[in-house]
Amino acid sequence: MNILKKLFGGSQPKQQLPSTQDVEKNYKELVHLLSQFKRTAYIPVIKKTEKSFSTASKIGGFPYLRNEEDWPKCPNCKKHMQLFVQLNMQELPNMNMDGVAQLFYCINDEEDCESTLESFFPFSKGSVSRIVKTSGDSAKIIPDLVTPFPEKVITTWKAADDFPHYEEYQQLGIDMFISDEVFELLEERKECQPLEGDKLFGWPYWVQGMEYPEDSDNHTQMELLFQLDSEINLPYMFGDSGIGHLTQSLENPDKLAFGWACY
Repeated sequence: MNILKKLFGGSQPKQQLPSTQDVEKNYKELVHLLSQFKRTAYIPVIKKTEKSFSTASKIGGFPYLRNEEDWPKCPNCKKHMQLFVQLNMQELPNMNMDGVAQLFYCINDEEDCESTLESFFPFSKGSVSRIVKTSGDSAKIIPDLVTPFPEKVITTWKAADDFPHYEEYQQLGIDMFISDEVFELLEERKECQPLEGDKLFGWPYWVQGMEYPEDSDNHTQMELLFQLDSEINLPYMFGDSGIGHLTQSLENPDKLAFGWACY
């Protein structure tokens, strides 16, 4: 893939191949620019446990329920949605917020819910992204699911440096000419790269272009809360090895959205 076309669109004028010295100079300039946008992401450290209706941060398993009717049902098949992720907001690093963030998603293939409801788009009815306040013990029910996902409790978070995907460069004002050779060096040296896999905060790893949802109340860009990769900790694949993003409005922190894209 021609990364320059991906970045700037259209065909590029034919240019003389840069010298090794020029490539190294431009590489160092780009690394310096990207270092200004470094963020800290947190990689979940998980432990497989028995399913429990709790407020614990987890991937899969059973959610915290305020009452017996609180587990979301798919509007297409009328069955309960799978819990994909639950995050105890009080226990997250650098987060000062009450409640638990929850992502539910319908994976019913028999009713083709994912395709029918276009669940890959943010704010689709095929998923429910919400933050609920906790008060007392969770309600307990028997979910209408063939096989609930295994529960993997997040025991701690491992901090890691994270950098913007090249799809973000123009919006960030990184407008220097960047040759394919420079990008190849970044990948080869594993410097200033966005992290794939599951992570809290950081920069999204985009698969099909930059796709931040917009908070419809104030038309501001929502930001990454949790990135969920295919078949890392969650036993589910988004399309063809896709990556999903649970985003949060900075102006309205109770507003969440979920969308995904695949290769």
